[in-house]
Amino acid sequence: MEVPHFHSWKNIEEGYYTKTKLKNELGLKPFDESQYDATAKLYVNSKWGNYVLYHIDNCVEIKKRKVTEHPITLQNIAESLYLINKSAKVSRDTKKDNYHLKNHSVVQAAKTRQSKLYDLKVSVIKKLLSESEIEIKGYHTMFGGFLMLLEINDFTFHLPVFKNEIANLTHLGVLENEISSERTRKVSLNFFEAENLLNRYIDNV
Repeated sequence: MEVPHFHSWKNIEEGYYTKTKLKNELGLKPFDESQYDATAKLYVNSKWGNYVLYHIDNCVEIKKRKVTEHPITLQNIAESLYLINKSAKVSRDTKKDNYHLKNHSVVQAAKTRQSKLYDLKVSVIKKLLSESEIEIKGYHTMFGGFLMLLEINDFTFHLPVFKNEIANLTHLGVLENEISSERTRKVSLNFFEAENLLNRYIDNV
């Protein structure tokens, strides 16, 4: 039996999802990944590609994983911030890619996730600053805004700030493009462990 084929997100019939969407938004996975239920040509990460889809009736719930609790050290905090920051940028890119395609549910989900992760990042950095555990290196300008550059254990991060907050800081130049979501460094934690560690750090007043 020939499986259905859909062209673009908006034409996908209800009940069909990519493996990624099943996992991230519904907490599901296919019974058998080799037995897909449909195919689709979709616009993802600024380009068209061919994807397989699975029907929700042929999926099962993903068992919640046990998260290893790593010790709250400056190195682990730095690595965790790196993972959270890059993951937020992935959601940023997903939001932009789907906005022009009018995939409103995907855009909203990505926007919510991006905001949640950036809020966590900001809370952690502010606590590190209050404890003098992160160093302010200066600031960049980008698209008319100001980004404070901070460093902790050889990892650098940007924090959006107002003009009056950079009065005594060194201007490090203009960023012409958004910072990539690509991971370029190896870390010892996974995303769930990183998120858990940062939340424990914030709560450990």
